[in-house]
Amino acid sequence: MTTRRFFAWLLFAFVATVAGSASAKSVPTCKSPRNAVDSVFNWQLGQQQSLTNAAKCFERTGRTQQKLEAAARALKLVFDAEAAQIELDGIPEDPEFLDDERNPRVVVHPRLPDVAVERRDGRWVWTRDSLDAIERHYKLKLGWLERVVERMPEPLRAEYDDVALWQYLALLGLLALGVVVSRLLRAVAKRRVRRLMEKGGKKWMLELVDASATPAALLGAALVLRLGYPQLRLPVALSTLVHGGARAVATVALFWAAFRSADVMSAALAEQGARSEAKLDDALSPVLRRTLKWAVVIVGLVVGLQSLEVDVTALLASLSIGTLAFGLAAKDTLANFFGSVSIFVDAPFQIGDWIQVEGIEGAVKDVGFRSTRLRTAYGSIVVIPNAKLADAKIDNWGARRMRRSRLALGLRHETRPEAIEALCAGIRALLVKSARVREEDLEVVLTELGASGWNVTAQFFVECAEGENDSDERHRLQLEILRLADELGVRFASPTTSVRGEPLPAATA
Repeated sequence: MTTRRFFAWLLFAFVATVAGSASAKSVPTCKSPRNAVDSVFNWQLGQQQSLTNAAKCFERTGRTQQKLEAAARALKLVFDAEAAQIELDGIPEDPEFLDDERNPRVVVHPRLPDVAVERRDGRWVWTRDSLDAIERHYKLKLGWLERVVERMPEPLRAEYDDVALWQYLALLGLLALGVVVSRLLRAVAKRRVRRLMEKGGKKWMLELVDASATPAALLGAALVLRLGYPQLRLPVALSTLVHGGARAVATVALFWAAFRSADVMSAALAEQGARSEAKLDDALSPVLRRTLKWAVVIVGLVVGLQSLEVDVTALLASLSIGTLAFGLAAKDTLANFFGSVSIFVDAPFQIGDWIQVEGIEGAVKDVGFRSTRLRTAYGSIVVIPNAKLADAKIDNWGARRMRRSRLALGLRHETRPEAIEALCAGIRALLVKSARVREEDLEVVLTELGASGWNVTAQFFVECAEGENDSDERHRLQLEILRLADELGVRFASPTTSVRGEPLPAATA
Protein backbone atom coordinates (compact mmCIF):
# COMPACT_ATOMS: atom_id res chain seq x y z
CA MET A 1 0.00 0.00 0.00
CA THR A 2 2.78 2.31 0.85
CA THR A 3 4.56 1.55 -2.45
CA ARG A 4 1.39 2.22 -4.43
CA ARG A 5 0.91 5.56 -2.69
CA PHE A 6 4.50 6.51 -3.42
CA PHE A 7 4.16 5.77 -7.15
CA ALA A 8 0.80 7.55 -7.21
CA TRP A 9 2.32 10.68 -5.75
CA LEU A 10 5.28 10.39 -8.10
CA LEU A 11 2.94 10.10 -11.11
CA PHE A 12 0.91 13.06 -9.87
CA ALA A 13 4.07 15.18 -9.47
CA PHE A 14 5.20 14.26 -12.98
CA VAL A 15 1.87 15.14 -14.53
CA ALA A 16 1.71 18.39 -12.55
CA THR A 17 5.22 19.31 -13.66
CA VAL A 18 4.43 18.60 -17.31
CA ALA A 19 1.16 20.46 -17.08
CA GLY A 20 2.84 23.35 -15.31
CA SER A 21 5.57 23.58 -17.93
CA ALA A 22 3.02 23.33 -20.70
CA SER A 23 0.90 26.04 -19.18
CA ALA A 24 3.91 28.27 -18.34
CA LYS A 25 3.48 29.99 -21.70
CA SER A 26 0.06 31.07 -22.80
CA VAL A 27 -0.95 31.67 -26.39
CA PRO A 28 -0.52 35.38 -27.24
CA THR A 29 -3.70 37.44 -27.08
CA CYS A 30 -2.24 40.63 -28.62
CA LYS A 31 -4.59 42.69 -26.44
CA SER A 32 -1.90 45.04 -25.09
CA PRO A 33 1.49 46.40 -26.22
CA ARG A 34 3.25 44.34 -23.54
CA ASN A 35 1.64 41.08 -24.64
CA ALA A 36 2.52 41.74 -28.28
CA VAL A 37 6.16 42.46 -27.45
CA ASP A 38 6.56 39.65 -24.93
CA SER A 39 5.12 37.00 -27.25
CA VAL A 40 7.91 37.31 -29.84
CA PHE A 41 10.77 36.77 -27.40
CA ASN A 42 9.07 34.51 -24.86
CA TRP A 43 8.16 31.89 -27.48
CA GLN A 44 11.78 31.72 -28.69
CA LEU A 45 13.29 31.00 -25.26
CA GLY A 46 13.62 27.83 -23.22
CA GLN A 47 12.62 24.32 -24.28
CA GLN A 48 9.07 25.21 -25.24
CA GLN A 49 9.55 27.26 -28.43
CA SER A 50 7.13 28.04 -31.21
CA LEU A 51 7.76 30.38 -34.12
CA THR A 52 4.05 30.15 -34.91
CA ASN A 53 3.12 31.66 -31.53
CA ALA A 54 6.05 34.08 -31.74
CA ALA A 55 4.53 35.50 -34.96
CA LYS A 56 0.95 35.64 -33.63
CA CYS A 57 1.07 39.40 -33.10
CA PHE A 58 2.53 40.28 -36.53
CA GLU A 59 0.64 42.23 -39.15
CA ARG A 60 0.02 39.57 -41.79
CA THR A 61 -0.45 41.75 -44.85
CA GLY A 62 1.90 40.71 -47.66
CA ARG A 63 3.56 37.76 -45.86
CA THR A 64 2.95 34.05 -45.75
CA GLN A 65 3.05 32.10 -42.49
CA GLN A 66 6.53 30.86 -43.35
CA LYS A 67 7.78 34.41 -43.93
CA LEU A 68 6.14 35.58 -40.72
CA GLU A 69 7.98 32.87 -38.75
CA ALA A 70 11.24 33.81 -40.48
CA ALA A 71 10.58 37.45 -39.54
CA ALA A 72 10.05 36.44 -35.89
CA ARG A 73 13.41 34.65 -35.87
CA ALA A 74 15.15 37.58 -37.60
CA LEU A 75 13.54 40.03 -35.16
CA LYS A 76 15.03 38.26 -32.14
CA LEU A 77 18.46 38.01 -33.78
CA VAL A 78 18.47 41.73 -34.64
CA PHE A 79 17.48 42.72 -31.10
CA ASP A 80 20.19 40.41 -29.74
CA ALA A 81 22.80 41.86 -32.09
CA GLU A 82 21.90 45.43 -31.10
CA ALA A 83 21.98 44.50 -27.39
CA ALA A 84 18.45 45.93 -27.27
CA GLN A 85 17.29 44.30 -24.07
CA ILE A 86 13.56 44.62 -23.52
CA GLU A 87 12.34 45.85 -20.15
CA LEU A 88 8.75 44.65 -20.07
CA ASP A 89 7.94 46.91 -17.13
CA GLY A 90 8.56 49.83 -19.48
CA ILE A 91 6.10 48.52 -22.08
CA PRO A 92 2.51 49.71 -21.46
CA GLU A 93 -0.07 47.11 -20.50
CA ASP A 94 -3.04 49.38 -21.17
CA PRO A 95 -4.95 48.21 -24.30
CA GLU A 96 -6.06 51.84 -24.87
CA PHE A 97 -2.56 53.34 -24.64
CA LEU A 98 -1.80 56.50 -26.68
CA ASP A 99 1.63 58.08 -27.14
CA ASP A 100 2.45 61.80 -26.76
CA GLU A 101 1.04 62.48 -30.21
CA ARG A 102 -2.21 60.67 -29.32
CA ASN A 103 -1.39 57.70 -31.55
CA PRO A 104 -1.83 54.05 -30.47
CA ARG A 105 1.87 53.29 -31.01
CA VAL A 106 4.80 52.09 -28.87
CA VAL A 107 8.45 52.12 -29.98
CA VAL A 108 9.83 48.89 -28.61
CA HIS A 109 13.43 50.04 -28.00
CA PRO A 110 15.18 53.40 -28.57
CA ARG A 111 18.07 51.72 -30.43
CA LEU A 112 15.60 50.64 -33.12
CA PRO A 113 13.29 53.67 -33.46
CA ASP A 114 11.78 52.40 -36.72
CA VAL A 115 10.42 49.25 -35.04
CA ALA A 116 7.10 49.61 -33.20
CA VAL A 117 3.84 47.93 -32.27
CA GLU A 118 0.51 49.59 -33.07
CA ARG A 119 -3.17 48.90 -32.40
CA ARG A 120 -4.92 47.66 -35.52
CA ASP A 121 -8.56 46.51 -35.43
CA GLY A 122 -8.46 46.00 -31.66
CA ARG A 123 -5.18 44.03 -31.72
CA TRP A 124 -1.65 45.23 -30.92
CA VAL A 125 0.65 44.03 -33.69
CA TRP A 126 4.16 44.49 -35.03
CA THR A 127 3.48 46.60 -38.11
CA ARG A 128 4.43 45.67 -41.64
CA ASP A 129 6.83 48.64 -41.79
CA SER A 130 8.51 47.42 -38.62
CA LEU A 131 8.98 43.93 -40.04
CA ASP A 132 10.39 45.43 -43.25
CA ALA A 133 12.86 47.43 -41.13
CA ILE A 134 13.84 44.25 -39.24
CA GLU A 135 14.54 42.46 -42.53
CA ARG A 136 16.74 45.35 -43.69
CA HIS A 137 18.71 45.27 -40.45
CA TYR A 138 19.04 41.52 -40.68
CA LYS A 139 20.30 41.50 -44.28
CA LEU A 140 22.70 44.34 -43.58
CA LYS A 141 24.30 42.84 -40.49
CA LEU A 142 23.47 39.14 -40.23
CA GLY A 143 22.45 37.82 -43.63
CA TRP A 144 25.94 36.80 -44.75
CA LEU A 145 26.59 35.13 -41.41
CA GLU A 146 23.53 32.93 -41.75
CA ARG A 147 24.97 31.33 -44.86
CA VAL A 148 28.35 30.81 -43.18
CA VAL A 149 26.79 29.20 -40.11
CA GLU A 150 24.81 26.78 -42.29
CA ARG A 151 28.06 25.49 -43.78
CA MET A 152 29.80 25.06 -40.40
CA PRO A 153 30.48 21.58 -39.02
CA GLU A 154 27.98 20.33 -36.50
CA PRO A 155 30.42 20.45 -33.51
CA LEU A 156 30.92 24.18 -34.03
CA ARG A 157 27.17 24.74 -33.96
CA ALA A 158 26.76 22.85 -30.67
CA GLU A 159 25.32 25.15 -28.01
CA TYR A 160 26.43 25.62 -24.42
CA ASP A 161 24.20 27.87 -22.30
CA ASP A 162 22.39 29.06 -25.45
CA VAL A 163 25.69 30.11 -27.05
CA ALA A 164 27.20 28.10 -29.92
CA LEU A 165 30.82 27.02 -29.84
CA TRP A 166 31.61 29.11 -32.92
CA GLN A 167 30.25 32.18 -31.12
CA TYR A 168 32.60 31.60 -28.17
CA LEU A 169 35.54 31.20 -30.55
CA ALA A 170 34.55 34.28 -32.58
CA LEU A 171 34.27 36.38 -29.42
CA LEU A 172 37.75 35.29 -28.34
CA GLY A 173 38.98 36.15 -31.84
CA LEU A 174 37.49 39.64 -31.53
CA LEU A 175 39.28 40.16 -28.22
CA ALA A 176 42.57 39.00 -29.76
CA LEU A 177 42.03 41.29 -32.75
CA GLY A 178 41.39 44.18 -30.38
CA VAL A 179 44.71 43.52 -28.63
CA VAL A 180 46.52 43.44 -32.00
CA VAL A 181 44.89 46.70 -33.11
CA SER A 182 45.80 48.38 -29.81
CA ARG A 183 49.45 47.36 -30.19
CA LEU A 184 49.53 48.60 -33.77
CA LEU A 185 48.05 51.96 -32.78
CA ARG A 186 50.59 52.34 -29.97
CA ALA A 187 53.45 51.52 -32.36
CA VAL A 188 52.13 54.00 -34.95
CA ALA A 189 51.86 56.71 -32.28
CA LYS A 190 55.46 56.16 -31.14
CA ARG A 191 56.68 56.26 -34.74
CA ARG A 192 54.75 59.48 -35.26
CA VAL A 193 56.41 60.99 -32.20
CA ARG A 194 59.84 60.11 -33.54
CA ARG A 195 59.05 61.70 -36.90
CA LEU A 196 57.84 64.87 -35.23
CA MET A 197 61.03 65.01 -33.18
CA GLU A 198 63.12 64.63 -36.34
CA LYS A 199 61.18 67.42 -38.05
CA GLY A 200 61.60 69.70 -35.06
CA GLY A 201 58.01 69.58 -33.87
CA LYS A 202 56.92 71.56 -30.86
CA LYS A 203 57.50 69.94 -27.51
CA TRP A 204 53.89 70.12 -26.39
CA MET A 205 52.72 68.41 -29.59
CA LEU A 206 55.14 65.54 -29.00
CA GLU A 207 53.99 65.19 -25.39
CA LEU A 208 50.32 65.30 -26.47
CA VAL A 209 50.80 62.49 -28.99
CA ASP A 210 52.75 60.45 -26.45
CA ALA A 211 50.12 61.00 -23.72
CA SER A 212 47.30 59.94 -26.06
CA ALA A 213 49.01 56.82 -27.44
CA THR A 214 47.90 54.31 -24.80
CA PRO A 215 44.30 55.65 -24.46
CA ALA A 216 44.00 55.65 -28.28
CA ALA A 217 45.13 52.02 -28.39
CA LEU A 218 42.53 51.10 -25.76
CA LEU A 219 39.87 52.99 -27.73
CA GLY A 220 40.83 51.07 -30.89
CA ALA A 221 40.37 47.76 -29.10
CA ALA A 222 36.94 48.88 -27.81
CA LEU A 223 35.87 49.93 -31.32
CA VAL A 224 36.87 46.56 -32.76
CA LEU A 225 34.75 44.81 -30.13
CA ARG A 226 31.83 47.23 -30.63
CA LEU A 227 31.79 46.84 -34.43
CA GLY A 228 32.34 43.09 -34.38
CA TYR A 229 30.04 41.66 -31.74
CA PRO A 230 26.70 42.47 -33.50
CA GLN A 231 27.74 40.03 -36.25
CA LEU A 232 28.00 37.11 -33.82
CA ARG A 233 24.25 36.64 -33.14
CA LEU A 234 24.88 36.45 -29.41
CA PRO A 235 21.95 36.12 -26.99
CA VAL A 236 20.62 39.45 -25.83
CA ALA A 237 21.99 39.06 -22.29
CA LEU A 238 25.52 38.39 -23.55
CA SER A 239 25.20 41.08 -26.24
CA THR A 240 24.17 43.60 -23.58
CA LEU A 241 27.17 42.64 -21.45
CA VAL A 242 29.61 42.94 -24.37
CA HIS A 243 27.99 46.18 -25.56
CA GLY A 244 28.22 47.74 -22.11
CA GLY A 245 31.81 46.57 -21.69
CA ALA A 246 32.92 48.00 -25.04
CA ARG A 247 31.15 51.27 -24.34
CA ALA A 248 32.67 51.51 -20.85
CA VAL A 249 36.18 50.83 -22.18
CA ALA A 250 35.73 53.46 -24.93
CA THR A 251 34.50 56.01 -22.37
CA VAL A 252 37.45 55.30 -20.06
CA ALA A 253 39.88 55.61 -22.98
CA LEU A 254 38.47 58.96 -24.11
CA PHE A 255 38.51 60.55 -20.68
CA TRP A 256 41.89 59.02 -19.85
CA ALA A 257 43.25 60.77 -22.93
CA ALA A 258 41.54 64.02 -21.89
CA PHE A 259 42.92 63.70 -18.35
CA ARG A 260 46.49 63.21 -19.58
CA SER A 261 46.10 65.94 -22.19
CA ALA A 262 45.17 68.39 -19.41
CA ASP A 263 48.67 67.94 -17.95
CA VAL A 264 50.29 68.49 -21.34
CA MET A 265 48.27 71.61 -22.16
CA SER A 266 48.85 73.06 -18.69
CA ALA A 267 52.59 72.46 -19.00
CA ALA A 268 52.56 74.20 -22.39
CA LEU A 269 50.74 77.19 -20.90
CA ALA A 270 53.20 77.25 -17.97
CA GLU A 271 56.10 77.32 -20.41
CA GLN A 272 54.47 80.15 -22.35
CA GLY A 273 53.74 81.99 -19.12
CA ALA A 274 57.40 81.71 -18.09
CA ARG A 275 58.35 83.59 -21.26
CA SER A 276 55.77 86.35 -20.67
CA GLU A 277 56.30 89.39 -18.48
CA ALA A 278 53.09 88.79 -16.51
CA LYS A 279 54.21 86.73 -13.52
CA LEU A 280 50.59 85.99 -12.61
CA ASP A 281 50.51 83.59 -15.58
CA ASP A 282 52.90 81.35 -13.64
CA ALA A 283 50.27 80.95 -10.92
CA LEU A 284 47.49 80.44 -13.47
CA SER A 285 49.02 77.20 -14.82
CA PRO A 286 48.51 74.98 -11.71
CA VAL A 287 45.04 76.44 -11.15
CA LEU A 288 44.12 75.71 -14.76
CA ARG A 289 45.51 72.18 -14.49
CA ARG A 290 43.38 71.41 -11.44
CA THR A 291 40.29 72.97 -13.06
CA LEU A 292 40.68 70.93 -16.26
CA LYS A 293 41.21 67.70 -14.35
CA TRP A 294 38.18 68.22 -12.15
CA ALA A 295 36.09 69.09 -15.22
CA VAL A 296 37.26 65.89 -16.96
CA VAL A 297 36.47 63.79 -13.88
CA ILE A 298 32.98 65.26 -13.45
CA VAL A 299 32.07 64.98 -17.14
CA GLY A 300 33.55 61.47 -17.21
CA LEU A 301 31.39 60.38 -14.28
CA VAL A 302 28.24 61.77 -15.90
CA VAL A 303 28.99 60.16 -19.27
CA GLY A 304 29.96 56.90 -17.56
CA LEU A 305 26.66 56.77 -15.69
CA GLN A 306 24.78 57.51 -18.90
CA SER A 307 26.70 54.75 -20.71
CA LEU A 308 25.44 52.37 -18.02
CA GLU A 309 21.94 53.67 -18.86
CA VAL A 310 21.57 55.37 -15.48
CA ASP A 311 19.08 58.24 -15.58
CA VAL A 312 21.41 61.03 -14.49
CA THR A 313 18.61 63.62 -14.48
CA ALA A 314 16.53 61.54 -12.09
CA LEU A 315 19.61 60.87 -9.97
CA LEU A 316 20.35 64.58 -9.68
CA ALA A 317 16.70 65.28 -8.89
CA SER A 318 16.74 62.68 -6.11
CA LEU A 319 19.87 64.32 -4.73
CA SER A 320 18.44 67.83 -4.96
CA ILE A 321 18.14 68.27 -1.20
CA GLY A 322 21.67 66.99 -0.66
CA THR A 323 22.89 69.20 -3.48
CA LEU A 324 21.23 72.22 -1.88
CA ALA A 325 22.85 71.43 1.46
CA PHE A 326 26.20 70.94 -0.21
CA GLY A 327 25.81 74.21 -2.12
CA LEU A 328 25.10 76.09 1.11
CA ALA A 329 28.08 74.46 2.80
CA ALA A 330 30.33 75.21 -0.18
CA LYS A 331 29.16 78.81 -0.54
CA ASP A 332 32.43 80.26 0.72
CA THR A 333 34.45 77.87 -1.41
CA LEU A 334 32.56 78.90 -4.54
CA ALA A 335 32.94 82.58 -3.63
CA ASN A 336 36.70 82.09 -3.25
CA PHE A 337 36.87 80.26 -6.58
CA PHE A 338 35.11 83.07 -8.44
CA GLY A 339 37.31 85.51 -6.57
CA SER A 340 40.38 83.74 -7.99
CA VAL A 341 38.84 83.94 -11.47
CA SER A 342 38.36 87.68 -10.98
CA ILE A 343 41.99 88.06 -9.87
CA PHE A 344 43.31 86.19 -12.90
CA VAL A 345 41.11 88.17 -15.30
CA ASP A 346 41.74 91.64 -13.82
CA ALA A 347 45.39 90.93 -12.81
CA PRO A 348 45.55 93.67 -10.12
CA PHE A 349 49.02 92.41 -9.14
CA GLN A 350 51.70 89.96 -10.22
CA ILE A 351 53.64 87.32 -8.36
CA GLY A 352 56.37 89.13 -6.39
CA ASP A 353 54.56 92.48 -6.18
CA TRP A 354 54.49 94.20 -2.79
CA ILE A 355 50.85 95.01 -2.01
CA GLN A 356 48.84 96.41 0.87
CA VAL A 357 45.35 95.04 1.56
CA GLU A 358 43.32 96.37 4.49
CA GLY A 359 46.38 97.08 6.60
CA ILE A 360 48.26 93.91 5.59
CA GLU A 361 51.47 94.34 3.60
CA GLY A 362 53.56 91.70 1.87
CA ALA A 363 54.96 90.26 -1.34
CA VAL A 364 52.59 88.04 -3.36
CA LYS A 365 53.94 84.48 -3.26
CA ASP A 366 51.09 82.36 -4.63
CA VAL A 367 47.52 82.63 -5.96
CA GLY A 368 45.41 79.50 -5.63
CA PHE A 369 41.79 78.38 -5.94
CA ARG A 370 40.82 79.44 -2.44
CA SER A 371 43.35 81.98 -1.23
CA THR A 372 46.35 84.20 -1.96
CA ARG A 373 49.52 84.03 0.12
CA LEU A 374 51.61 87.08 1.08
CA ARG A 375 55.04 87.05 2.68
CA THR A 376 55.37 89.98 5.09
CA ALA A 377 58.46 92.01 5.93
CA TYR A 378 58.85 89.80 9.02
CA GLY A 379 59.06 86.64 6.90
CA SER A 380 55.66 85.29 7.96
CA ILE A 381 52.96 84.07 5.55
CA VAL A 382 49.54 85.72 5.53
CA VAL A 383 46.69 83.84 3.81
CA ILE A 384 43.88 86.00 2.42
CA PRO A 385 40.69 84.39 0.98
CA ASN A 386 40.26 85.30 -2.68
CA ALA A 387 36.63 86.36 -2.17
CA LYS A 388 37.79 88.99 0.34
CA LEU A 389 40.77 89.99 -1.79
CA ALA A 390 38.60 90.48 -4.91
CA ASP A 391 36.37 92.97 -3.07
CA ALA A 392 39.15 94.79 -1.19
CA LYS A 393 41.06 97.95 -2.07
CA ILE A 394 44.55 96.88 -3.14
CA ASP A 395 47.50 99.25 -3.02
CA ASN A 396 50.04 97.68 -5.39
CA TRP A 397 53.41 99.19 -4.63
CA GLY A 398 55.07 96.80 -7.05
CA ALA A 399 53.24 98.40 -9.99
CA ARG A 400 54.81 101.83 -9.46
CA ARG A 401 57.02 103.04 -12.33
CA MET A 402 58.56 105.88 -10.30
CA ARG A 403 59.23 105.57 -6.59
CA ARG A 404 59.66 108.59 -4.37
CA SER A 405 62.79 108.62 -2.21
CA ARG A 406 63.71 110.99 0.59
CA LEU A 407 67.09 111.36 2.29
CA ALA A 408 67.41 113.47 5.46
CA LEU A 409 70.95 114.54 6.34
CA GLY A 410 71.82 116.19 9.67
CA LEU A 411 74.96 118.38 9.60
CA ARG A 412 76.92 119.65 12.57
CA HIS A 413 76.46 123.24 13.75
CA GLU A 414 80.04 124.17 12.86
CA THR A 415 79.43 123.39 9.16
CA ARG A 416 79.96 126.57 7.15
CA PRO A 417 77.21 127.85 4.79
CA GLU A 418 79.62 127.55 1.84
CA ALA A 419 80.16 123.85 2.63
CA ILE A 420 76.40 123.31 2.95
CA GLU A 421 75.84 124.97 -0.42
CA ALA A 422 78.62 122.89 -2.03
CA LEU A 423 77.15 119.71 -0.53
CA CYS A 424 73.67 120.48 -1.88
CA ALA A 425 75.07 121.26 -5.34
CA GLY A 426 77.14 118.06 -5.31
CA ILE A 427 74.17 115.91 -4.29
CA ARG A 428 72.05 117.56 -7.00
CA ALA A 429 74.76 116.77 -9.58
CA LEU A 430 74.89 113.13 -8.45
CA LEU A 431 71.12 112.78 -8.83
CA VAL A 432 71.12 114.42 -12.27
CA LYS A 433 73.91 112.09 -13.36
CA SER A 434 71.92 108.99 -12.37
CA ALA A 435 70.04 107.43 -15.31
CA ARG A 436 67.24 106.23 -13.04
CA VAL A 437 66.45 109.53 -11.30
CA ARG A 438 63.89 111.87 -12.87
CA GLU A 439 65.63 115.24 -13.22
CA GLU A 440 62.65 117.56 -13.23
CA ASP A 441 61.31 116.43 -9.86
CA LEU A 442 64.44 116.37 -7.70
CA GLU A 443 64.99 118.80 -4.80
CA VAL A 444 67.98 119.23 -2.49
CA VAL A 445 67.56 122.05 0.09
CA LEU A 446 68.45 123.10 3.59
CA THR A 447 65.16 122.49 5.36
CA GLU A 448 65.71 123.14 9.05
CA LEU A 449 68.05 124.75 11.53
CA GLY A 450 67.63 122.17 14.22
CA ALA A 451 68.74 121.97 17.80
CA SER A 452 71.24 119.21 17.04
CA GLY A 453 72.39 120.46 13.61
CA TRP A 454 71.48 121.79 10.19
CA ASN A 455 69.06 119.48 8.28
CA VAL A 456 69.46 118.99 4.52
CA THR A 457 66.74 117.04 2.68
CA ALA A 458 67.02 115.44 -0.76
CA GLN A 459 63.77 114.36 -2.47
CA PHE A 460 63.72 112.60 -5.85
CA PHE A 461 61.99 109.89 -7.88
CA VAL A 462 63.74 106.66 -8.91
CA GLU A 463 62.53 104.86 -12.04
CA CYS A 464 61.73 101.14 -11.45
CA ALA A 465 60.50 98.51 -13.85
CA GLU A 466 57.37 96.64 -12.72
CA GLY A 467 58.26 94.27 -9.94
CA GLU A 468 61.73 95.81 -9.33
CA ASN A 469 62.92 97.63 -6.23
CA ASP A 470 64.70 100.97 -5.79
CA SER A 471 66.89 99.87 -2.87
CA ASP A 472 69.94 99.18 -5.04
CA GLU A 473 69.88 102.72 -6.52
CA ARG A 474 69.33 104.29 -3.09
CA HIS A 475 72.27 102.29 -1.77
CA ARG A 476 74.56 103.54 -4.55
CA LEU A 477 73.49 107.18 -4.19
CA GLN A 478 73.97 107.19 -0.42
CA LEU A 479 77.52 105.83 -0.78
CA GLU A 480 78.28 108.58 -3.32
CA ILE A 481 76.90 111.21 -0.91
CA LEU A 482 79.12 109.87 1.88
CA ARG A 483 82.19 110.15 -0.39
CA LEU A 484 81.18 113.69 -1.41
CA ALA A 485 80.73 114.76 2.21
CA ASP A 486 84.13 113.32 3.07
CA GLU A 487 85.76 115.27 0.22
CA LEU A 488 84.14 118.52 1.38
CA GLY A 489 85.03 117.90 5.00
CA VAL A 490 81.37 117.91 6.06
CA ARG A 491 80.56 115.95 9.20
CA PHE A 492 77.15 114.56 10.04
CA ALA A 493 75.56 115.36 13.39
CA SER A 494 73.97 113.02 15.86
CA PRO A 495 71.55 114.01 18.61
CA THR A 496 73.51 114.89 21.82
CA THR A 497 72.60 115.90 25.31
CA SER A 498 74.89 118.29 27.22
CA VAL A 499 75.01 117.98 30.98
CA ARG A 500 76.53 121.02 32.63
CA GLY A 501 77.44 120.85 36.34
CA GLU A 502 77.32 123.80 38.78
CA PRO A 503 79.37 124.19 41.99
CA LEU A 504 77.66 123.26 45.21
CA PRO A 505 76.88 126.12 47.63
CA ALA A 506 79.37 126.65 50.46
CA ALA A 507 78.62 124.80 53.61
CA THR A 508 77.46 126.94 56.54
CA ALA A 509 78.71 126.45 59.95
